[in-house]
Amino acid sequence: LSGFFLADDFVLLGWTRVHTAREVWGFFDPYTFWYYRPFVKLFYWAGQGLSGLHAWPLHLFSMGLHWANGYLVYRLVARLGGSWAAGLGAGLLFLANGHHAETVSWIAAVGDLAGAFCLLAGLLFFTRFSESGRLKYVAASVGLFAFGLLWRETVVLLPVLALLYLAVFGVKANRNRGGDRSRQGSLTLQAMRYVGLFVGYGIVLVGYLAAQAVGRGGLSGVEVQARLQFHALNLDSILLGILDYVHGLVPGGSLLAQQSLDTLRVLVWVEWVAIVLVGVGLWRVRERIMLFGLAWMLATPLVFIFFSPPTDRYFYLPSIGYAILAGAFVGKLAGWAARWRPQALRVAKVTAGLLGAGLLLGQAAGLITKENRWVTAGQTTGGVFHDVKEAVPDPHNYSAFYFVGLPAMMDGVPVFQNSLPQGVQLVYDNRTIAATTATCEDLRKLAELPRYSLFFGYKGDGVEQFGRQEDCR
Repeated sequence: LSGFFLADDFVLLGWTRVHTAREVWGFFDPYTFWYYRPFVKLFYWAGQGLSGLHAWPLHLFSMGLHWANGYLVYRLVARLGGSWAAGLGAGLLFLANGHHAETVSWIAAVGDLAGAFCLLAGLLFFTRFSESGRLKYVAASVGLFAFGLLWRETVVLLPVLALLYLAVFGVKANRNRGGDRSRQGSLTLQAMRYVGLFVGYGIVLVGYLAAQAVGRGGLSGVEVQARLQFHALNLDSILLGILDYVHGLVPGGSLLAQQSLDTLRVLVWVEWVAIVLVGVGLWRVRERIMLFGLAWMLATPLVFIFFSPPTDRYFYLPSIGYAILAGAFVGKLAGWAARWRPQALRVAKVTAGLLGAGLLLGQAAGLITKENRWVTAGQTTGGVFHDVKEAVPDPHNYSAFYFVGLPAMMDGVPVFQNSLPQGVQLVYDNRTIAATTATCEDLRKLAELPRYSLFFGYKGDGVEQFGRQEDCR
């Protein structure tokens, strides 16, 4: 909560600093530059309208979404038939995943959080429909699908995960005490409702893709480059791309990820054979929850690998599958031990608890390490803009700010990357101001400077002003 805005935050704040209803409605225009995520823009507009340039309320919203997603993971495992311990373990493992420092701490990733919330809630409503056949759950699931797509395009996975649920758990026929003919009619009606549900998903998806296509048709080539670009991949690359996420989630996976590409191209086939054998084994012993978690972890990376290499926030959805798999595994250990040796039940429970705690603490250690980097970066941007405003409370129009030594990245965290001009303009609420980073050598080479030029040197936790180009050190 102590961190300020970072990198893309300033760009989004600049884009959404509007004051009329017509401009706000423009966020939903498919011709708009950038990805089609109108609710993310609406979030930034509302956030700065309510709290100005105070970042903590927006951080708090992101944290609340993450906690809510952890609760939904717990509810999903319970809905799938897992014990409370398996659900709790899955929820905690998801919440404490080390990759989530970026997703939760960078406000610009709020779309990933809100999209995951809609996806999880929509899937829970789908499971309720599967058990009860009630149409209100159809409306809720399809509505969340439409709502979520306007936050993040990854919500397109909801119908895929719904089909995955049906493949793993099967279609649950509603109970009917009538005869065979009545039961057959009930099954036919239920099948028609499933078809109606997926038709609803399809209508929403077609509308969303049509809006994307219209938007692309009205943008220039440069602007289209800012949107998702599909990369054709061969089978090896697809399988390796999925395992990049698996390696980043399972304990010890990082050791495999460090192997050379030639080694990985051979190893990938061994790993996939092992994964298939594990999946078949889980199916044979009827461990459906673990199988569902494994399938989730393997299916969700497909929405990323065709567009971008892995980055921490892209692990948010695949990590749910890992949490379900690991939580269900730990929850089942005691039961398996009791079947093998009933008198060892107490020891098995303690062992399962220690294993779960070890997995959780291992993840939490990585989360704390990464989170410290984001805290430091957020405090750095806050310190820089505080020092600038204190040194120059009221600059002239068309002032030019030069910053020497300002980092674009800190320990892998984007700080002022591609966003310095927007940040300075936001601080002064003045779009005539220019800002750029430079070196002392750059400044000495500048023969002519704008009339109102201001110079600042980075000092680690902020900046200090100096008077002339020659004073740069």
